[in-house]
Amino acid sequence: MRRKRTRGLAVATIAAGLLAGGITAGTTDLFTVDEPADTIANLAAQQQKSAADPGPTPPPRNDGGTETVYMVKGYDDTKDEVPGVSCGYRWDKPIKAMKKWGWAKSKKNFVRVGFYTEDYKCDINLAKKDGTRDLGIKELGRRLAWNIHLNHSQWGRSVDVVGHSMGSVIIRAALAGTERGEKDWPPYVYVEDAVTLGGPHQGAIASELCFVGHNNQQCRDMTATSEFMGWLNKTDAAQAEGGTDWTAIGSRTDTAVLPGSSTPSDIGIRHLVLYGLTAGIDHGGLRELTEGTYPMEHSNDAGSNWRDNDEAVAPIRAAFNALYFHSRW
Repeated sequence: MRRKRTRGLAVATIAAGLLAGGITAGTTDLFTVDEPADTIANLAAQQQKSAADPGPTPPPRNDGGTETVYMVKGYDDTKDEVPGVSCGYRWDKPIKAMKKWGWAKSKKNFVRVGFYTEDYKCDINLAKKDGTRDLGIKELGRRLAWNIHLNHSQWGRSVDVVGHSMGSVIIRAALAGTERGEKDWPPYVYVEDAVTLGGPHQGAIASELCFVGHNNQQCRDMTATSEFMGWLNKTDAAQAEGGTDWTAIGSRTDTAVLPGSSTPSDIGIRHLVLYGLTAGIDHGGLRELTEGTYPMEHSNDAGSNWRDNDEAVAPIRAAFNALYFHSRW
């Protein structure tokens, strides 16, 4: 049985991580990354082969911005019959900012993830042939887990992940199914850091309207009492092999996902960042804002204790710091 290793967390230093200024990228060589696979072929054979091989030792943790970052967008709530959006529109501004702050400037260091047939300007598409709103979130998580395993984990490379809105629970599903050893899931993945932005960890307000305007599987999955939410939350936020450090970022003025769902204190996420009412950050702003200072409160012990900060960094900068730092976050 593989041994899981988790890293220590320094409670007193979260403010330093959140407010850190310019960061100089280290001298670590860039990983040589295979082109992400658009589809997963011969799944059963691959699972059997991988199960027989426990894989390489998880990479050691350290500060730095050289790992590949998977960027998983959210639900397409437009009224178009066939969903599809630009991954570039969703993520290019945050990626540009993260490179400016010190993340390695390789094109392959960021993987913009699509999952609708009509999604475009994405680096991978988990569902190019069957990507509708009726493809469940759990299945999308399984496909994401396999993509990470086949392209990175089995080669001894860890990745970081960032999800916005529904993308957050796709990521949680990817790690949950893998950690639980469910059938047809990869035997392990290496995900060092995971950040969620406005994630509906315990359901979304907008999903309560599913049966009125968006009666589809993904919307139903995001209702608080759905079978998917029951499956997802029967255990705490999952740990990848080698340990995963989770950060959940939310806003009190997010009208799609309430703070109790975006920054929950009861699912094992240690780092919680919640922007205040006067910050005025909406659901989309959690994914878009890279500059400025905003009032927020944060916890480094899953909500047991909170600290206020009237001039904290923007959500994407907070996400960057959560991914970048090992001991200061």
